[in-house]
Amino acid sequence: MGGTEGYKGTGLAAIVEILSGLLTGLGFGVEPTGRHNDGCFIAVFNVAAFRDLGVFKQEVTEFAHYLKATPPAQGFTEVYYPGEIEFRKEQDRRKNGVPVEDSTWNKIKELAAGYGLTDKLGL
Repeated sequence: MGGTEGYKGTGLAAIVEILSGLLTGLGFGVEPTGRHNDGCFIAVFNVAAFRDLGVFKQEVTEFAHYLKATPPAQGFTEVYYPGEIEFRKEQDRRKNGVPVEDSTWNKIKELAAGYGLTDKLGL
């Protein structure tokens, strides 16, 4: 989706700023006026209004396979589709738990002790 095929990043970034920042009235980029600059834009599409939903899902699946089959850039081992890294992290954390730094965990234990919750929480 880039490289010799053409670069779309700047256009996509501009559209995100326009829809999430300017359309919502919450600013863009480094906002000198101090507006929140934390707008959000969500688009919802009824795919079936455009085309057959089953065919669309199959084509999205094929596109994901195409992305996964793309040779990664030098220095990388894999091409990820949007959300894949986060999905893998979620699956790992459901299985192995959420990593918490020692300093944070110690503070949690300290707070639990202060509120008399150590035994109840098994800490």
